[in-house]
Amino acid sequence: MTRIIVSFGLVFFLARSVLADGGTIRFQGDAGSFHVTVFTLPPILTAGAVDLTVLLQDRSRLNPLLDASVTFDLTAEPGATRQRAAWLPPACAMNPPASLTGIPATLNHGENRLLYGAYVQIPHSGSWNLKIDIRRDAEHESIVTLLPVNPPAPRLLAYWRLFILPPLFIVGFVLNRSARTRRGRSTEDG
Repeated sequence: MTRIIVSFGLVFFLARSVLADGGTIRFQGDAGSFHVTVFTLPPILTAGAVDLTVLLQDRSRLNPLLDASVTFDLTAEPGATRQRAAWLPPACAMNPPASLTGIPATLNHGENRLLYGAYVQIPHSGSWNLKIDIRRDAEHESIVTLLPVNPPAPRLLAYWRLFILPPLFIVGFVLNRSARTRRGRSTEDG
């Protein structure tokens, strides 16, 4: 019984980290001779760290293109009111960027080796224009799409995974001890 409970707890705990490559599709369309698909992680964007990735394909045959130069430009939607800023813990490795323009997207970003991508720190919620510049040989194309960014989660909810392990270990220890005590009593009685 204890093994079932621990197994279920681990599956529940790790289920969030099992995500498909790329994330949620935010844009899919053609630009010149390119077919472009834009993905974001997390699926519901909130102010803070965001993983932006792009699948770049040849428009005619849909073969992946692995020799392009891709950059991202993020600008807040004109006229949109600035909403709540993202909160970062004091020792966070993701500091707010000095500029959200000209962010280079590297090939082989993450697990999928066909995606160009970069981690971006979106400073506050609101509507953001994502401009993707693509250069390959003599071709230069740009695509613009809108990213709705929600306010960040409250601090405790944003980092609940960090605080859940100690209580889980304590519960596991207590269940283990109670099972051993019951097993010891049943052998003495029998």
